Amino acid sequence: MLKMDCFQRAYYEKAFLAEFLEKKGTTFQDFFSTIMEKAHPSDFQRIRPWGNQGDQKNDGYLKTTRTLFQVYAPNEMKGSEAISKIDEDFNGALPHWEKYFDKWVFVHNSRMGLGPEVEKKLLELESSNKQIKIENWGFEELRQILFSVEDADIASILGPAPSYQDISNVGYEEIKVLLGTIAIEENLNEDDVRPVPKEKVIINKLSSSTDVLLKGGMRKAHLVERFFNEWHDPNYGDRVATAFSDKYIEYRDQGLLPDAIFSKLQDFALGERRKEPRYEAAGYAILAYLFEQCDIFERTEGEKR
Repeated sequence: MLKMDCFQRAYYEKAFLAEFLEKKGTTFQDFFSTIMEKAHPSDFQRIRPWGNQGDQKNDGYLKTTRTLFQVYAPNEMKGSEAISKIDEDFNGALPHWEKYFDKWVFVHNSRMGLGPEVEKKLLELESSNKQIKIENWGFEELRQILFSVEDADIASILGPAPSYQDISNVGYEEIKVLLGTIAIEENLNEDDVRPVPKEKVIINKLSSSTDVLLKGGMRKAHLVERFFNEWHDPNYGDRVATAFSDKYIEYRDQGLLPDAIFSKLQDFALGERRKEPRYEAAGYAILAYLFEQCDIFERTEGEKR
């Protein structure tokens, strides 16, 4: 497998964020375990509940570093519940595993990190158990582990990624297939590439990875414009723009992070064609066009006038 290019890296950054935010409970634990197995083959041990013994408060074990992991991924992180979970799992693990671990890691799914009361609890726990090092792992720790593994392993976890070559290969037909699908659901020259509105990227707090995907998509945005100009219904472009705008407002009002909204809009563009690189690439062309036309995300002051 060839080394991933910048566009694929940006895609995987977005894909990891989406998986991290969406997975809860045992599905998040499985996601964590899969990453760890790729990063530490033959070393990390995935632990499953076994009969009436359960997992004995062990969600994973790294043998060489004598590290025991406990994973906590609720639908909503609440300080008091997290503290109770830490107490229950750490103290519950000691009778079964104390002689086998020197480090205990609390793995969580809070994108913004843990609150001060939870962090204080972990420090108190370490202070009263000086023989054991205690850490918490969240988004950035798992991200760094994921991107430390081979590209083929990343692809096995997150699926195939569109490349710059896929963007170059996007033609009118791919655009037509995606926009035609949206029509059913909603009843609704590459040498002259328009720039992505940088100020709009900044005010919407989109990441550098999203910026890379938008810039790649802009290389084929002219095909989206051509589709709307040639479509038999002259109002179709407006209906598609409204459908995406409504989706943006829906996701924004749910409190999703800007990059997560971008991923959701990409899913909306793709419909049933997710994980097909040529259509993923075409989807970014559609989003780039709508972004530049001010149909999705917040407008700059200049665009409001």
